[in-house]
Amino acid sequence: MMEECRVKVKFAGVLVSFAGSETLDVSVKCGSTLRELLRQLANANPRLRRRLIEDDGLWPGVYVAINDTDIRLLNGLDTRLSNGDVILFLSYIHGG
Repeated sequence: MMEECRVKVKFAGVLVSFAGSETLDVSVKCGSTLRELLRQLANANPRLRRRLIEDDGLWPGVYVAINDTDIRLLNGLDTRLSNGDVILFLSYIHGG
């Protein structure tokens, strides 16, 4: 059985209003992927889902970093999470 890890999820830009908070402490299975965390967040908050996920991938206007490293420099949505990781979701495309 996998142990539980705690990660800190931070939101910036318009995502804060959709998430209802700038920061969430989330429990995930150690070694689970960013994609699994995304699903978990989306299932818990349908408003946030519409701004984070598109076709089971990341919405195009969202930048994600884990511990200040762009996920494109890691393994993207398949990056594995560890206890204490800080994940930032930043929406850089605003409606207008």
